[in-house]
Amino acid sequence: MAYATEQQLIDYLAPDPAPANAAKVLDRASDDIDGLLIGAVYDTDADGMPTDPKVQAALRKATLAQAEYLVETKDLTGAQRQWGTLTVGEVSYARGTSGQEPGRIAPAALQALRVSGALNRWVVTW
Repeated sequence: MAYATEQQLIDYLAPDPAPANAAKVLDRASDDIDGLLIGAVYDTDADGMPTDPKVQAALRKATLAQAEYLVETKDLTGAQRQWGTLTVGEVSYARGTSGQEPGRIAPAALQALRVSGALNRWVVTW
């Protein structure tokens, strides 16, 4: 289940159009956000969705930013990140990677989680 709705994505991307596969993009973006939140602790309902409105807002904002990133990069699967230079015949395409693989997560999504406090790097012990 995605952390944002198709209508929220339409509103977020406006005036640009939402993709035809908006539901798939939102599901993938939510999965990407879930991957960042492994080990995060927050209350959820029976469906695993956060119950705190602040957490809901943070995950929605991060998901929308990630969805926008996936739409802009046209890379839902991450397959395009598997190469830096591609040559077909006499045509060559190079991606500037600065020696690093491009990130899979949108900087704006990371920032939304950091600012909300949902993404921290502290170790909690009991």
